[in-house]
Amino acid sequence: MKAAMVGEKTSVVGFRPLGIDTFEVSEPGDAQAVWEQLELDEYAVIFITEPVYEVLKGELEPLRLLRLPVVTVIPAVTGSRNVAGEELRALVERAVGTDVMFRE
Repeated sequence: MKAAMVGEKTSVVGFRPLGIDTFEVSEPGDAQAVWEQLELDEYAVIFITEPVYEVLKGELEPLRLLRLPVVTVIPAVTGSRNVAGEELRALVERAVGTDVMFRE
């Protein structure tokens, strides 16, 4: 199984030397077309930037029920909107049944 990264050019470029398949979007709105081209069954992990996540949120919800691929939201190089942190918090809360990360 492989790993993939979907995001803006400045965010994906650092993943290439690690052997991760990278998929660039010129702007977040292009994410839908890139997502539709991905062969999801080829990947164990798919990293996406926060701006891409905001566009693909509806597409990603059914994947939560599957074992693979795991979709992980990461901040874009241009800065964080804290979407990644909130997504992680929700996943941990679902897994353990309580908010162990303590919201501020």
